[in-house]
Amino acid sequence: MAHYDYVEKAVNVSRREFLGMVGVAGAILWTGAYAATDLVQDRNKYIKMRAQGIYKDDVKAKVRQSHHNPGLKDMYQKFAGQPLSPLAEELFHTRYIDRTRLG
Repeated sequence: MAHYDYVEKAVNVSRREFLGMVGVAGAILWTGAYAATDLVQDRNKYIKMRAQGIYKDDVKAKVRQSHHNPGLKDMYQKFAGQPLSPLAEELFHTRYIDRTRLG
């Protein structure tokens, strides 16, 4: 049976090599952080532009509140009676279902 001795070899890294490795690692980390920051900034810019567009469209709208919408008023007169009637509640409003026990 052969007997192998483990010999730990010291790795001699010069100061210049160490600084080079740290510089490469830093550049890789910086590039990743910059890319992530750039994505977040683009996302925030898109959200702000979308909100401005919605507000701009809302200012132009003739009907800004659902209870003033002629189509909705007509639907209630012909079909559902009035807002919050039992039929309107059944058809147009959602109900909360506790699904915690299902899992």
